[in-house]
Amino acid sequence: MSSLKRKSAIALVWDFGGLLINRGSGFIISIFLARLLSPEEFGLVGMAAVFIGISQVFVDVGFASALVQRNENSNLAYSSVFYFNIFSGALLTSVFYLLSPYIGNFYDNTEITSIVRWLSLSFLFNSLNQVQSAILTKQLNFRVLTIRNVVASILAGIVGVIAAYQGLGVYALVLQSLINSVMSTILLWSISSWKPSLLFSFKELKGLMGFSSYVFFDRLVSTAFRKLDVLIIAKVFSPATLGFYSRAVSLKDQVTTYSSASIQKVFFPVLSSLQNNSKDYTNIYFRVISIVTFVSFFLTGILFFMGRELIIGLFGQKWEASVPIFEVLVLGVCTYPLNSMIVNAFMSKGLSKENFRIGLFRKLIQIGPLLLAYFYGIFEFTVAVVAISYLLTFINIYYLNKYTQLSIRDHVNKLVDGVLPLVPFVVISKLVEMDELKLKLILLITFVITYILYNWVKGTEGLKFMIVNGKKLFNRR
Repeated sequence: MSSLKRKSAIALVWDFGGLLINRGSGFIISIFLARLLSPEEFGLVGMAAVFIGISQVFVDVGFASALVQRNENSNLAYSSVFYFNIFSGALLTSVFYLLSPYIGNFYDNTEITSIVRWLSLSFLFNSLNQVQSAILTKQLNFRVLTIRNVVASILAGIVGVIAAYQGLGVYALVLQSLINSVMSTILLWSISSWKPSLLFSFKELKGLMGFSSYVFFDRLVSTAFRKLDVLIIAKVFSPATLGFYSRAVSLKDQVTTYSSASIQKVFFPVLSSLQNNSKDYTNIYFRVISIVTFVSFFLTGILFFMGRELIIGLFGQKWEASVPIFEVLVLGVCTYPLNSMIVNAFMSKGLSKENFRIGLFRKLIQIGPLLLAYFYGIFEFTVAVVAISYLLTFINIYYLNKYTQLSIRDHVNKLVDGVLPLVPFVVISKLVEMDELKLKLILLITFVITYILYNWVKGTEGLKFMIVNGKKLFNRR
């Protein structure tokens, strides 16, 4: 247990450190791109990327997750999955090359055809690194994965900015995406010690499919529903509207990334290794829930109060239409880390079938906001999305308790610890005119102090974790 704790802590530090650098540099790069390119150009790439993003799940069909979840894997299993992925990637690239004119016709925009053809190359590039990534994840070797992601992202971003400055327009974003895929694969192959053998077995694939098939179908349905908002906005509204929406979503995702992405990634293999040790599993699970809840609600408050200043100050006045969308969406991202950890709990227990079935129910509920977007508008859609996200959180908690006996009360308590200190300040900001930056800063500082004091009085594990690790970091200096 101590060895696992040490390895998971090291993995978390490496992944989160890389995340800070990766996302930080990516955010800086996005500022340059947002100032060099128009909302319409971002919208065009978003329209093309809908179909590409949904189809990415066909490259791996859940085999990588199955390799991580299964305790022991042979070289034959790894090689079989590797060659299957290559076949899938090449097939998808070919299919999308042929389908691209029809996708362009769907949007009534011929430029989409060319964009889709170029972006379809990512299927082939990404298929080459799935197994190596799964092996390193299983080993908790996030140092290698972090180095690869950071270097590839920065190089791709620099190329994208140069291309945008040179006037390539929308193709600067396309080039950035492809360079990132290519460099990620090259770097992973150069660093990883595993190389495929000339071996293949349908039997090995069949042995993984009991777990992977449900992972695949759940990801397919989940990805499709996540992309439906972009699809409907792109079809009903203009590329510029999609660009404004995508900018708000991108900034909103910063909360999710910094609050929980590393923890989710690291603790899937950790929880998988503890699936038969109920006591340790429960203790670690709720400790992680407390941490992600504390951080995500804290960041949500900061971004909510300073959203307008961030968007206009960083990206320019032309992105002002993104502000009201962002202010609504950011209130719902607090639920994402919690829901992701709940899914991690299902998957680490090998409950991929149950998670898939519950996922179908989740997706049906998410159709509601899409109808509002079609009949009313973007703002009404975003309000409904946030409301549904909280409803889905309680549904997920209920079903997790049903299948794993993880306490409903403990889940709700963690959620309440984040909600209570935040809600009064959100209400105040809407009841009182906060046009002046000075007033917003006063409200923000008051929120930060109140939030920390509340968690200190309650003795939440999230605050304790931040204090203990903050002291360790300070002492090392």
